Amino acid sequence: MNRNLKAIKWFINTQLLGKWYSVAYATFKVTSHCNLRCTFCNPSYYSGTLQEVGTEQLKKIIDNLRSTVVVLSFEGGEPTTRPDILELLEYAHDGSFYVMLTTNGYKLNDPDFLSKLADRIDFLHYSIDEYHWNVKAFDTLCKFREYGLKVNVQTVVTRYNIDKLEDKVRKVKECGYKILLMPAVDYPDSRVKLAPDREKYFEVLSYLKRKYGSTLNNSWGFIRAVGGELPKKLTSYAITVYPNGDLPYPDDVNGEIIGNLTRNRLEDLLASRRADELRRKMLEDEARYEYLHLQTASFNSLRDLAEYVKEMGKWAFTGRA
Repeated sequence: MNRNLKAIKWFINTQLLGKWYSVAYATFKVTSHCNLRCTFCNPSYYSGTLQEVGTEQLKKIIDNLRSTVVVLSFEGGEPTTRPDILELLEYAHDGSFYVMLTTNGYKLNDPDFLSKLADRIDFLHYSIDEYHWNVKAFDTLCKFREYGLKVNVQTVVTRYNIDKLEDKVRKVKECGYKILLMPAVDYPDSRVKLAPDREKYFEVLSYLKRKYGSTLNNSWGFIRAVGGELPKKLTSYAITVYPNGDLPYPDDVNGEIIGNLTRNRLEDLLASRRADELRRKMLEDEARYEYLHLQTASFNSLRDLAEYVKEMGKWAFTGRA
């Protein structure tokens, strides 16, 4: 199904028919191997310990997401460590998804890779921050325009770099790109606590959103939720898919595996009795502070949804934030 038609279908299902578990966004962790060892990251996402499957099985996962998911984000680990990443992106990029690639950028100095990448994704999510040791990439960020790439910078916000964000946002604005300021999450077994103070995070986001507008990819709905103005319904329209197709639900912090997407369609797994039981406990404890949950839950407000669609639509069709 065409991705825009799926978005309309999602709106009807969630906002008009009350099917509040319909998923629009999937974080597809195609590998748990990474060339970095960031302190804010769950070690299972970079150590290679999560089992992963081959190209054809990953394509089955993509197929089992097609009828439901609107936005498919290829992540890891570092997804570009997979030699088949361009093949997988091309397979997904057939008009049935908005395709994103999230990378720490270690392969983005290869012109041949960049030219091939531009034909296979809708948005490039470039993780740039102190913890990826690549802050200098802000100085050459505009170079991606020559490849026709729409770039969204992702910066992980911690208690230690929260006062350094405005300069990053300003440089992104100069390129006409967008930037997402994601809060570090202290996983239950984290030895290093990096999550920013919630009140300060809210104040900084509010200031930057007012000053830089749609350059900041954090929606007002999300910002208000961080400030305590939670959506009427604490739901989530996002899922995480592991490299072997396992689906932790409702999230990878508090959830449990409810099935495998190499064998099952997403809609069948979400319709299961166990999934329904788990939804009743959705967005408790740490999960309330996770970006994707609060961001997508804010879409239950038509005002917040309209604001976000307006910003994203401008970016998608003009290439400039």
